[in-house]
Formats: sequence, structure tokens, C-alpha cells
Amino acid sequence: MIFRHEKIIMVLLILVFGLAPAFLFLSVDKTPAANSDNRVGFQVLSYFEQSAAVATAFLVKPIYTILAFIIIIVLWKRAEPELKALKWSMVFFFVGENFCAANFLFTENHDVYLLEYFHSLGMVLSFGFAAFALLEALDRYGIHFTEPDKKCSFSTFCRRCIKYEPVACGLQSALIFVGIAGALVALMPISAELHVVSYNTRIWGTSYNYNHPIIYQLFEFRYFPLLASGLFLAAALILWFGRHNRLHLSKMIFAAAVGPFGFSILRLVVFHGYRSNLVWMDFWEEITEFIFILGVISVLWFFRRSLFGIESGPAVADAA
Repeated sequence: MIFRHEKIIMVLLILVFGLAPAFLFLSVDKTPAANSDNRVGFQVLSYFEQSAAVATAFLVKPIYTILAFIIIIVLWKRAEPELKALKWSMVFFFVGENFCAANFLFTENHDVYLLEYFHSLGMVLSFGFAAFALLEALDRYGIHFTEPDKKCSFSTFCRRCIKYEPVACGLQSALIFVGIAGALVALMPISAELHVVSYNTRIWGTSYNYNHPIIYQLFEFRYFPLLASGLFLAAALILWFGRHNRLHLSKMIFAAAVGPFGFSILRLVVFHGYRSNLVWMDFWEEITEFIFILGVISVLWFFRRSLFGIESGPAVADAA
């Protein structure tokens, strides 16, 4: 049974994403006027660039997708909140990346909007659940901010703690600021211009079309920033007016905001940095996602004793 935190996050994100499919039925011709960098033409790729494209599609992506599936298997029966959230992060990542692979490999111009929509949805949900898992782990094993029966790690720094005295919580006030700041920073991609980029090329003798339609950019640089900003602001306001009895809800909504924010910023960097050569946009996006999976594996391995309750060898020997 999915624990209530995951239910709230999933329902929240799925509801706000319910508006998104309306964009899928818009054609590029109906989108706002955009700058034109490369209308359909031909662009010659170096052998190195062709090899990079092949490596990311047929080596890097399959490897990290398989690793994500292995993580799902390892975490499938875990009951800890942070591990359950991480499991669902990997589930959505695995599903989203398979939609991306299908769009990349099995469609003519990798521009089937519905497949890209599910890819984006999977990544946003994955980032959101990963953020929630991180917040839960930091709170449970380090800060103890939301646990009423444990001393908060910041109490020494704050000097006076809301858990023991009727005073304002310094950390909570800082988190309210972070939420408001996040709501503003999340709007950054809205200022980015939309660009029509589409050109033909050949990769190892095979004809291929690179493009990034305006409809994708509407998701990435318009819809996602507004969604993330609204969620960040909601998390801050809930924490501001709800105080200590709304910490969990605020934390969940804040994690939900990280999903569209992270994906929007990632696409902003790789698209506007490499829109003249989309080989490198795909390359660095795939490498970033590979690093994300490697990071998850590293955290699970480095902190396996706490996360999985594994006793170290010397400790077991001493106990014996």
C-alpha cells in the first residue's frame, strides 16, 4: 500500500498535469512567433559527434535505465518513507526514459508529442519523489526537524527551540524564505526566447532529423516554471500560516515543486546552450541523467548501514 505522503504528491502532480495535455493538440504553426535559428536544412556532423550521438542512445541510456530498474527491485519491499519515495522516483524515471527511448528510436523525427509528454511527466515525477526522499532522509537521520520527540540539530544554533518554548522557529522562517525565493527563481525560464530548430543530418550513414519543437518549449519554459513557482509559493504560505502542524504538507509540496523546476532548468541549460548543435543537447542531458542514477546508487551504498539497517563487521563482532 502506498503511504499517504506519496499519495498526496502523486495526486497533486497528476492534477496539475491534467491541464498539460491540452498543449499536445496545438500545432507548431499556432504557437507564438519565435526566433528561427535553423529551419529545416542539412548540417554535417563530425565523426566524433556522430559517435557521441550513438553512444548516448545505445550505450549510456540503456545502462542507466537498467540501473534504475535494479534500484526499483532493491527498494521494492522497503517500508522506510525515504526509500519508498526513492523507489517511486526510480519507477517514474524508468517509465519516462522508456517513452523517451521509444520517441527517439521508433519515430521518424522523434516528435510524437504524446511520447515526449509522458517522458516529461516521468522526469518531473521522478525529480519530485527524489527531492522528497532526500528531505525525508535529511530530516530523519540528521536534522530531526519534524520529529516532536527528538531534539532538532539546529537547536544549538538557534539557542531557543519551538519544540520546548513558545518562540518562532529560525529554521522554519528560513525555509519560508527559501520557498518564496524558489517561487521567483523558478520563473527564470519564462524570459527565455522560443526558437524553431530543425535540421537534417546523417549519423553513421543513417538519415536523421534533429528538432526541438516549440510545443516542447512551451512545456519546458512556460508551463513548468509557472507550475514550479506556484508550488514553491504554496509550500511557503502553508508553512507561514500553518506553522508546526503543517510541516509535512509543506515539505511534500516543496518536493513536488522541485520536479518541474529541475526539469525546466535542465532543459533551459542544454537547449539554449546547444541549440545550434542538438547532438550536444542530447549528450549532456543523457550524461546528467546518468549522473543522477549514479548519485542515487552512491548514496544508497555509502549510507547503506543507516538506510538498510546493515551492521558493520566490527560492530557485529563486538556485539558477539
